[in-house]
Amino acid sequence: MPIYEFRCETCEHQFESLVRKHDESVACPACSGDQLKKLISAHAVGSTTAETPCGNAPCSPAPMCGGGGCGG
Repeated sequence: MPIYEFRCETCEHQFESLVRKHDESVACPACSGDQLKKLISAHAVGSTTAETPCGNAPCSPAPMCGGGGCGG
C-alpha cells in the first residue's frame, strides 16, 4: 500500500495519500478537488549509498566485515 504525494492543481495544496488500489480516486483534503498531479517522492530520487563498517554498500552493515563479503 504505497503512500503517494500529490499537488492539487486547483488550490496548490500538497499532501500525501495512502492509495490501496491503482484505480482508487483521491481528492484534495483542502478543497475536495480532483485535479491532482502525482509528485515524485524525495525518497525515490537520489544516489546515496549506506555507510558500512568497511565502506559503502553493497558491503554488509554488520559490525565486522569478514568472509569476503566486502568485495576486497
